[in-house]
Amino acid sequence: MNNDKGIGIGIFTLLSSVWGVVYGLVGPFYVLYVSKISGTTEKLGIAFSIMVLVQSLTSYVVGRYSDKLGRKPFLLMIGLLDASILLAYTVADKTYHIYILQGLLGVTNAMGMTVRGTILGDLTKRERRGTDIGKYNAIVGIFSAIGIVLGGFITKIYGLKSIFYLGAAVIFISTILIFFIPEPKDVSKSD
Repeated sequence: MNNDKGIGIGIFTLLSSVWGVVYGLVGPFYVLYVSKISGTTEKLGIAFSIMVLVQSLTSYVVGRYSDKLGRKPFLLMIGLLDASILLAYTVADKTYHIYILQGLLGVTNAMGMTVRGTILGDLTKRERRGTDIGKYNAIVGIFSAIGIVLGGFITKIYGLKSIFYLGAAVIFISTILIFFIPEPKDVSKSD
């Protein structure tokens, strides 16, 4: 299992890095896009508070069911839902569309935060957990920064909606990596 864990953390870091590029790519420009559609700063504030509220309410449920069902089903849901949500932003043209999409992002953010932490716990050895998680965060952070830079260039050349299309495609295709991440049979007994 130790070799599986090493391979697993490598694949999970690769997947998270790819997703980090996409979230960096979309991140700052998504705020501009949501602001443009919602129209006012108070509506933008409401949109983001919806996301955070739904995220807070969903985290416990996600954690509980990831213990029962495993982490991979949630990773798959995150990938497929995030790709769909990114595409949906390109056709959203009303404030209530943004509110609904923000609520859905709250769900996937809760899944991501909860499942990422538990997968890292599952795949790392207790005595190296801090080192491995620190390395994971550093690598994913660097790729997110690369995504932010790319987002600026891509948006300038191809327009704001292009990053949503590109991001959705990359997330959807990269979900294939999830099938190569080992998952302990009994998550509660893994180290």
